[in-house]
Amino acid sequence: MKRVFVLLLTGAVLAGCAGNTELVRRADMGERSDIFSVVSTATPPDMGYADLTIRASVKTHHQGTYPLVVDAHGTTGYELLVNIDGQKLRLPGEPRKEDSSPDSLRDPDAGDGIRYLFRAHLRVKAGTHQVISALPGDNLAVAREVLLAGGSDYLLELEPDYYTGRNKSSTGLPGSTSFREGIRTLRVTLNGVEL
Repeated sequence: MKRVFVLLLTGAVLAGCAGNTELVRRADMGERSDIFSVVSTATPPDMGYADLTIRASVKTHHQGTYPLVVDAHGTTGYELLVNIDGQKLRLPGEPRKEDSSPDSLRDPDAGDGIRYLFRAHLRVKAGTHQVISALPGDNLAVAREVLLAGGSDYLLELEPDYYTGRNKSSTGLPGSTSFREGIRTLRVTLNGVEL
């Protein structure tokens, strides 16, 4: 019975990874260019358009933390990929070293790592849109549908939900999450409401 459970759990994990891989691949396909434009001015949008600010802050380990793994963590190559209805936008991370002491024993951002800030201001056609947000360096993507009213401003925030401590060297209390364990998923909010 234990062996069957382990096989089922392994299959579920692999299926989840395969699903994420496909969603990351979809996010990287940019076959359109008429959905949004990147804007830097604060002029209000026309009635047929909405302004959408995308913002994310993610903490990862340093480059070379895991010697046998070659990845973008801790480098300027770590990026956020956003795809809205088939038009993609790559947002390079602005990395900075961060060594924060814990606010509590369960602070997921406590410790020495690299903080990435991602931000973009877009002018999007008003209406319902399919938004895929992906961190290709973590093989992670989430998809959400958003409704944007013309003439309005929106803030789409992505917040990492880290894995819980999975090894004996984890710091913090049992069951606490940590950026050192990797990102499990992204929580998505639109104007403060979780999607």
